Amino acid sequence: MTIFRHVKSPQKLECYSNFWGSVHNKTIKGVFVYNYPLSQAYKDGIFGEIQYIPIPNAKNKDYLIAEKTESIFLLDREKGYEHFVMVRASSKDRAKDLQKLYNSETSLSLQRVDSSMSSKTVYKIIDTLRKKELNGIICVDMLGEGFDFPNLKIAAIHDPHKSLANTLQFIGRFARTNAENIDVAKFIAMNDEELVIENKALYKSDAIWQEIIIDLSENKINREEIEKEYIGEYSIDINEQIDPDLNLSLHTIRPNCHAKLYKVTEFNIHGTFPKICNIAYGPFLNEEDNTIVAIGKGYENPKWYTGNLVKDEGNLLYIIHYQKETRILYIYSQVKSEFIYEQIVESFSSNFEKIPKHEMHRVLGNLKEFEIFNSGMQNRFNESGESYRISAGSDVSQAIDPSTGRLYSAGHVFCKATQEEQQITIGYSSGSKIWSSSYANLKDFVSWCDLNGVKIFNSEMVVKTNTNFDFLPIPKKLEEYPQNIYFADLSGESYANPSLVYDKTESALGIITDLEIRIINIENDMITIQASIGEKEQSLICDINGNYQSAEEEILIFEGRQKISLSSYLSNYPLILRTTDDVMIQGNEISVGDPEAIVFTNDNIITIPWKEKYDTNVSIEFRTSKTRRKGKSIQDTLREVLFENVELDYIIYDHSSGEMADFITIQSKEMEFEVTLYHVKAMGAKNYNSSIGDIYEVVGQAIKSTIWIKTKSTFLQKIRSRRKSAHCEFIKGEYENFLKDMKLQDKVLRGKIVAVQPSICKSMDIPDKIQEVLAATNYYISNSGKVKSFEIWGS
Repeated sequence: MTIFRHVKSPQKLECYSNFWGSVHNKTIKGVFVYNYPLSQAYKDGIFGEIQYIPIPNAKNKDYLIAEKTESIFLLDREKGYEHFVMVRASSKDRAKDLQKLYNSETSLSLQRVDSSMSSKTVYKIIDTLRKKELNGIICVDMLGEGFDFPNLKIAAIHDPHKSLANTLQFIGRFARTNAENIDVAKFIAMNDEELVIENKALYKSDAIWQEIIIDLSENKINREEIEKEYIGEYSIDINEQIDPDLNLSLHTIRPNCHAKLYKVTEFNIHGTFPKICNIAYGPFLNEEDNTIVAIGKGYENPKWYTGNLVKDEGNLLYIIHYQKETRILYIYSQVKSEFIYEQIVESFSSNFEKIPKHEMHRVLGNLKEFEIFNSGMQNRFNESGESYRISAGSDVSQAIDPSTGRLYSAGHVFCKATQEEQQITIGYSSGSKIWSSSYANLKDFVSWCDLNGVKIFNSEMVVKTNTNFDFLPIPKKLEEYPQNIYFADLSGESYANPSLVYDKTESALGIITDLEIRIINIENDMITIQASIGEKEQSLICDINGNYQSAEEEILIFEGRQKISLSSYLSNYPLILRTTDDVMIQGNEISVGDPEAIVFTNDNIITIPWKEKYDTNVSIEFRTSKTRRKGKSIQDTLREVLFENVELDYIIYDHSSGEMADFITIQSKEMEFEVTLYHVKAMGAKNYNSSIGDIYEVVGQAIKSTIWIKTKSTFLQKIRSRRKSAHCEFIKGEYENFLKDMKLQDKVLRGKIVAVQPSICKSMDIPDKIQEVLAATNYYISNSGKVKSFEIWGS
């Protein structure tokens, strides 16, 4: 029993109760005065001894429990104890089935009690029980708090309760001592580990019930006392408003364990929530542990409505917690938008950054008995094709082997594990988020954040799951930019869910995957890139922490419900940078691969007699009105070369912004369609093999284009999309016939990438720098899955 006394509030009352919480949906405001623990009740003889009798795990569970119940009942009666039985069922139908079982398989006289019966019938059955004319009852949670029959000493648990409160109340009925001729209370259940309460497996053969039940009960009361004291530390921010009629207690808030994390250099607890949060209640401040709680209003169109006049209103919870020890800021938001997160963190801290993946990985530290049932793997070679592989199942780590670790690095993970003999779930992502499947009160939520924050902050923390997940390399913090970065492309998230792109006047420009990315300059602590789409260009600088900035924002991205700057978008979804020695950089993290696996060979360089046979001006990529008089362009010659190959069924011209490639060819073979993408760039240098600049752009396009041939459906979808915008001109073969051919189920799609750059000459010495770029490109493309080869058509 717990007694607590009212403290000053608008409703003056005193309350003495065995619980604290709410009465008629109104919060009881008081402080604890006295707690009578269950261990003391046991010592005083008020709470009797209890014994668990396990039934070995078997298929005929109900029959075995019924058989054991009858045996225990008859033995107790033989010993002179006036014990009675309660059979616990989870539903009325189950109770009916169990009544038939006990009637047919045992000699026990039992009556069923459930809500389908009238009150008169129920009282009659209970009265019959009190007169000891029955051996017991079969019950579906029908006996209220006022029911007192201490002779109930044998519990047949066919369907265990799922909550601690109900379990303690159920056990309490059998542990009473105010009757004569009674002995130890007995609980009969299957030893199948079906029930885990408060992370304790109650129905196990080695469970010491007397200790477990007392421990669970007293821990629960102690936690409630601590939580109430903690809630009392909150106060309303005097700068804000709250509905005075709202009887809202923070004790009733139970968020799911999920948080977005930032490293911050300072924290202003009196900051103001951004307007987009529409705060209606609060903020409530706890200055002792730097926590803010507020409730905002959210408005959305109903699913059945497409206009702007009707909105559904929802209440949205926000929790902000600053851990001073680690300088980590945790944000709980029901709207899990990067835009919302950034708006909030900017309101309470002026200097912040996301936490890198290798530090987030530390939340798995000090855990054991891992079972990984959801994980992601970043493809180190095909960020724009199968960039991210997600696996889900009972233990997905079993599908990972050492060869997987050479192709992929660890992405997100969600798993079950054991922490201090208790089973938990925990997950993290590269987006600087942690989560669990559990819900918690406000104090426990803050403690959960702090526990994981201490792990993240501990640079000495070593993580070992002892599963095959350990084969996946974990990225490390980027200390400086390597000088041999030669390629930049969008993240896998950008390709998976491409956002719309606008200019400053909010005119649509295309989608994010239409962006062309070029590396302009590399320094130790920053890299400068240029992004272009159509006629719009924008230069951006990315610092060593993966934060993008731009002097002038020319390009806007539609993200969530907002249009944000390109620099903000790339800070949330950083570009993937590649080096010539198998290093991948994303944001502020670096993954080192196997540089020894990258070996240059000129076997894939195909010599084209551009000048000798075709009289090509290799300095002209494609013909325009200005270049018409300067001779035949490279694209003119390539068209001629492709038409000379009579085995090609289709030739497609797609040169323009957002292209798949300049030319696309399809050849139908016995078992496959061979799709080849040709990327053309003019020779800018005067001499062969003399300009790395001639190489960078064309190989970058070659790597990026692997996305379009990762599957047959992706290829077809891109063709259709380009056709709608008057591109993808079929210069050989008919589009309608192409669609019919591609629907053939007995042929798979295989890809081939060709970089057309006359600047590369096979017969002359190729400088090391160019060799490194060509070798790395061949290595990445060859490991991308659907692309079987990469060629350079040079001179």
